[in-house]
Amino acid sequence: MTDRAMNLVMECGKEMLANGGEVFRAQDTMEIMARSLRIEDFHVYVLTNGIFASAKGGTVNAVRHVPSVSIQLARVEAINSLSRRLADGKLDLDGAEQELRRAQQIEGFSVRRVHLASLLGSACFALLFGGGPAEMLVAAIAGLVESVVTRRFAQHGISRIFTDILAATLCTLAAHLAHRVYAPLNVNVTIIGALMVLTPGVSLTMGIRDIINGDYLSGTIRLFDALLVAGCLAFGVAMGYLLMQALMGVIL
Repeated sequence: MTDRAMNLVMECGKEMLANGGEVFRAQDTMEIMARSLRIEDFHVYVLTNGIFASAKGGTVNAVRHVPSVSIQLARVEAINSLSRRLADGKLDLDGAEQELRRAQQIEGFSVRRVHLASLLGSACFALLFGGGPAEMLVAAIAGLVESVVTRRFAQHGISRIFTDILAATLCTLAAHLAHRVYAPLNVNVTIIGALMVLTPGVSLTMGIRDIINGDYLSGTIRLFDALLVAGCLAFGVAMGYLLMQALMGVIL
């Protein structure tokens, strides 16, 4: 029984982290669930990409690795609801396991919706930064290209570092090529609008929250991740600019 309960708690914590839940929220939820399931001497340490827990004086130990994080807040809310019902005595272990399986089966947004969101988001950001219809149109096309690239690369397990660099490079090339066709186009606004959908806003926000909550290691990891993504985007823009210069030099 203890092994089943421990496995349930660990899987719930893993699901929360893997779907965008904060470190402190995952840890609090796991501790509440452990008390509700009467797991003795439960201790847990949660990082952004891993969970370490023990129970019964160290005789029961468990580890979970969370290699990647996506934003599926519906699953996080389902796990939170599960923990509340478990704490209120409305669920037993069998019922909690069934609820966990239902939470894990909650589907995210479809590929079409993700692409549409990237397209509209890029256009709206271009407008926000002072762009006109031309900048919005080119930014929308570049945002759609970025979304397709990131989706395809993720399906093949390619590192996000290379994904962000390539996406930013293609975005920059698209903006400069459009500028060659339509000279009044504001290239800077177009590129910024398209890149905004790739900026690591979630990692930056959650990193700051972790540090405020005293979890300096997890906060540092998230902030470093945000800095790495920003660096990859900057490098991709520079690569796109240099490739465009080389291309125009060959054509001329």
